[in-house]
Amino acid sequence: MFQKLIFIYFILLLGGCSSHLSKKSVQLPLDKKYAIASFWNYTETPMAGLRTATIVESILAQKNVAIASLIGGSEEMVSSKSKQEFLKTKIANAKELGVDYLILGNVQEWRYKTGIDGEPVVSYSMKIVNLKSGAIIFNGVGAKSGWGHKSIGVVAQEIAEELIPQFVN
Repeated sequence: MFQKLIFIYFILLLGGCSSHLSKKSVQLPLDKKYAIASFWNYTETPMAGLRTATIVESILAQKNVAIASLIGGSEEMVSSKSKQEFLKTKIANAKELGVDYLILGNVQEWRYKTGIDGEPVVSYSMKIVNLKSGAIIFNGVGAKSGWGHKSIGVVAQEIAEELIPQFVN
């Protein structure tokens, strides 16, 4: 009986370290044109939005999704007066390229927990916008913490690998 309780506790503990939620699962056609923009950074960590977007871009490339990169450097976030201005510019850039779908996102957490192990913690949301209709066709969020031996980048990649199969074959 005691061993069963320990096993259940261990499963609950592991399950509490990761979560992802999506509004709806869709399959996007691979014959359309996609672009990705830098994710908006709500953290205190510089360039977390740029890092997250490049990780998502790489995972999509591994899945043979042809994607135009609208990811700029750190100066693009500093020069933007507001998130609305930033998004308006990225949508205009994507339309100029003849893109069908634009991938956007927000980073809510990108840090190491304090303590003995210094566990990485990452949380971000991602959405895909149909540029012809303006409709959001995918909206997902992932949050995960890792063990002390993992890097933040590995945890961010694990979230991307959980979210992306929901919309790409």
